[in-house]
Amino acid sequence: MPDNENEPSRYEVQTRLIRMIIAMSDPEKKKLLKKVEESVSPEMRKYPRDPSFIPVECSSNDGVCFTDFIQDISDGGVFIQTDGPFFESQKITLTFSLPNADKDISISGEVVRIDSQGIGVKFNELLTTS
Repeated sequence: MPDNENEPSRYEVQTRLIRMIIAMSDPEKKKLLKKVEESVSPEMRKYPRDPSFIPVECSSNDGVCFTDFIQDISDGGVFIQTDGPFFESQKITLTFSLPNADKDISISGEVVRIDSQGIGVKFNELLTTS
């Protein structure tokens, strides 16, 4: 039941939102998703993110290699500032050093999100520390 008679019901709100989302283009949907994800409190995330500025070498099986910067990192993945030619579901290897760490980390991952600022990479498997 709405709080007052002029407010739409929960069902009406959900219905309107779903119709609006369905009418959006794929880029608009991705932009909206990013905004909603950014507004979610860190407590609701599976892995809290830490802002960072860490140089990272990104390489793929096709021999493409870039050096870019990790903008945030969590136990589950990273967001990398890049304009490299990556695509969703692409498998990549990341090599970087964490502050105060003696060894480099090399970890495989998958590109799960692309936007105008860079790529979101979900970690798959720790390959080596050297």
